Amino acid sequence: MDPTKIRMSYLLVVLFAAITTAAVLRHVLHVHAGFTRREILEGALACVGLTVCLAFALRRPDRNP
Repeated sequence: MDPTKIRMSYLLVVLFAAITTAAVLRHVLHVHAGFTRREILEGALACVGLTVCLAFALRRPDRNP
């Protein structure tokens, strides 16, 4: 089997799992925890910002100057 097809299938499975997890988490936060849609959006944007900051802070320097 072609390695690119295997990688693509793994990518699709990971994307499907991420979307499903996000949907379940949003539902639980909205229905059971009582957060509004706006509060969930603000929390998600804060996490994205933190992730970007950490990615820049923890990236490896180039090995070739």
